[in-house]
Amino acid sequence: MSRTLIVPLLALVLAASACDTFPQVRQQDTIEAYEKYLAEHPDSNYAAEAKGRLETLMYEKAKTDQTLEAYDAYMKRFPNGMFAEKARNEREKFLWEWADETHTVEGWDRYLSEYPQHDAKKVREARRRKMAAEYAPNVKIGEITREKVNLAEDPEGPLNGWLFKADITNGGDQTLTYLQMTIHFLGEDGKRAGEEKWPLVSSNYGIPVPEEKKVPVKPGETRTWDLMTGSVPEGFDENSKVRLVATGVTFEEASPN
Repeated sequence: MSRTLIVPLLALVLAASACDTFPQVRQQDTIEAYEKYLAEHPDSNYAAEAKGRLETLMYEKAKTDQTLEAYDAYMKRFPNGMFAEKARNEREKFLWEWADETHTVEGWDRYLSEYPQHDAKKVREARRRKMAAEYAPNVKIGEITREKVNLAEDPEGPLNGWLFKADITNGGDQTLTYLQMTIHFLGEDGKRAGEEKWPLVSSNYGIPVPEEKKVPVKPGETRTWDLMTGSVPEGFDENSKVRLVATGVTFEEASPN
């Protein structure tokens, strides 16, 4: 190639490099900046670097935001990306925890519709939770009381545990042979900081409960749910908030799972 052709070509390359905005985009280091750059410079020498950094930022955003929308945005943009498998697993875990936290029929329906074959054990549990959520409006929960107690029931012993109680009424039209209640210990932000499970009634389910707890609960019947535990979050006291929800139910007509 003649010298007269090399000089103009080199000038064009240098001019193109000078017009490339990637140094500024790299400095901004945002999802929006990289998306705009890739749209405007799909064939740039920096396209691969821009795409790699964009993927990292979108995955980090999903982990930080902890929303389905952020995970979905990442997986739509990078379905086979370097974080794709992690993102899919984290999204499933997040959706499970969201359905568990909200404990609604809609939440469990969404989990079951999106992960119908993800894990057989979790699918069975999700179906049980959904059935409990469907019946939950019929479970009328009274005031939850608490007091410090000795876990060994020693009147002279230290108050090293808590006793929670609540009157619960079966407001539905079915007799309950099993009703699992879960108490949520809430943090200052209102989110669950811990939980404990204990049934109101458990007929022939292998759970060591007093005989009176094995008697099915008839429609309209009220019983007192009680739980003695030492497993509460650090800092829990008389003013800490709690929430009690029905998370498992079996009816007299149904066979146990």
